[in-house]
Amino acid sequence: MSEQLSTEDAAVANDATTEEPSINAVPTPGDAQAPAAVEQNEPAAVEPNGPAADTRNEPEADAQKAPAEEQTATATDTATEADPNAGLSTIASYHFAAAMAALTLWGAGDAWASTTGLALAEFVSLANALIAGVVLAYLFHEWGHFTGARLAKSVSPVLEKPRSFFMFSFDMARNSTSQFLSMSVGGPAANWTLVLLLVVLIPVDTASRALLIATAAGIATSVSFFEVPVIQRVRAGGEPVAELTSRLASGALATGRYVSIGAGAVVMVMLAGAL
Repeated sequence: MSEQLSTEDAAVANDATTEEPSINAVPTPGDAQAPAAVEQNEPAAVEPNGPAADTRNEPEADAQKAPAEEQTATATDTATEADPNAGLSTIASYHFAAAMAALTLWGAGDAWASTTGLALAEFVSLANALIAGVVLAYLFHEWGHFTGARLAKSVSPVLEKPRSFFMFSFDMARNSTSQFLSMSVGGPAANWTLVLLLVVLIPVDTASRALLIATAAGIATSVSFFEVPVIQRVRAGGEPVAELTSRLASGALATGRYVSIGAGAVVMVMLAGAL
């Protein structure tokens, strides 16, 4: 009897060693269903959390993620290339409103000063003339650069939203030297065009009208002082980015402000003599 029990115990022990142990269930003595529970729970407990699952699934997830990221980047680049004028109408509306507001305020002040002769009215008209001259000069300058870039078919996408007077970006890496020159020339050319238009369209018979023209002329002079040397050096074989960097490092931008004030003052004195 004891030998038979020993034999059966040994058989049970051998069977237990051949089965994988469960980490979720431990059979209790006399429980006939325990072995079945162990067999059912083993795969669910071991496989999802085991090292084999991690080493198998992570590369697959990375492999699936990479093409998705590439497709997203490609779609973004394509959208940018396909519609470089996406924000043009918004910026044009913003700039037009700014120009109309500046001219309206200046015109009202000028009329007030002319009809009343009040010192306050004269001050308001002169202040508005200065503001209008700056606004118009910067708007013409930026649109001149933009026109030059587009005439040369440059890569020059419009900004989605206006950022001060700036309205587009110029890709220095993708555009050629001739395209850079076309973009650069457009700015000063537009400034001097504005000065010519003001001289032709506005009779200089009040101080505020003289100051409006003098402000535009002063900024045109300042712009030319900074940009014309860069244009000349690039035409002579210089590299655009290097020439721009060198010009900025020389302090020409800060000096240009004094040039603007000086040139505007000279023009104001000349026009005041005709009043």
